[in-house]
Amino acid sequence: MPGIELCRNVAVPGSMLIIGTSGLIGSCLYEALKGDHQVTGTFFSCPQKGLIKLDMTERNQVRQLMEELVPGVVFIPAAMPNVEACEENPGLCYQVNVEGVGYVLEAAAGVGAKIVYFSTDYVFDGAAGPYGEDEPPNPISVYGRAKYAVERRVQQSRSPWLIIRTTVVYGPEQQGKNFVLGLIRRVKQGAVVKVPRDQVGTPTYAPNLCRVVKELVELGEEGIYHVAGPDLLDRYQFALEAAQIFDLDQNLIVPVTTAELGQKAPRPLAAGLKVDKVRARVTTPLTGVREGLREMKRALQQ
Repeated sequence: MPGIELCRNVAVPGSMLIIGTSGLIGSCLYEALKGDHQVTGTFFSCPQKGLIKLDMTERNQVRQLMEELVPGVVFIPAAMPNVEACEENPGLCYQVNVEGVGYVLEAAAGVGAKIVYFSTDYVFDGAAGPYGEDEPPNPISVYGRAKYAVERRVQQSRSPWLIIRTTVVYGPEQQGKNFVLGLIRRVKQGAVVKVPRDQVGTPTYAPNLCRVVKELVELGEEGIYHVAGPDLLDRYQFALEAAQIFDLDQNLIVPVTTAELGQKAPRPLAAGLKVDKVRARVTTPLTGVREGLREMKRALQQ
């Protein structure tokens, strides 16, 4: 859609490509964008109607798709996001999260596309969060180091770029992988769920995240933006909020320390993201935890 003027008279060139549309962020991005833009989406392991299969670790596949579509904007929410799996298999994590994304960056630069890369608060060490955009990253896990490595590649790219850091993303999704859906599923099965009370973050409702990102892209913004929910709370408090909204048995949700969980990957404990910068730029309000969970419940009931 070259030359079409969007909100606030900012032109967004060309079509849009979402790498990883079958995931939570990718699917919400597709929904947010499709009404106003020409959007193409890809999937890797979770087929969905209308999406193109793409293995982003195959350089030629990525290049061919990019040259065929010539998008104006390329969104990259695709990742190997399982922090434990990344710690257990750092080679695969690097292959997908660094090399694969690197091929997308290379191909996007080749057609002059703008890059919108989704990163995480795991680029920080969790010693003194929540974090602002200007604070120095210091990742402590394989996953966090991989995401930060790509952030640096993005910043060195020949393309215009926008890095979106977010965290604890939840919402309705086909694959059912996010924290809230997993909690609902396990508690309804009668399982006791141990939830860390010492991991503090800013839970982010996925559809709201994507509406904000859409506005940033339409405004032509570049650089690093933290886009997250406005509420700072620990994971156990978040679980209790979800239990209240979804009528779950709170007695099955047990607070523990991260150390008690015996996880292989180190977690940034005092984490979360400051959102003053994005709040000052966009008109879309950030969705708080209770509002997000209620909206999620309504969406799941449809």
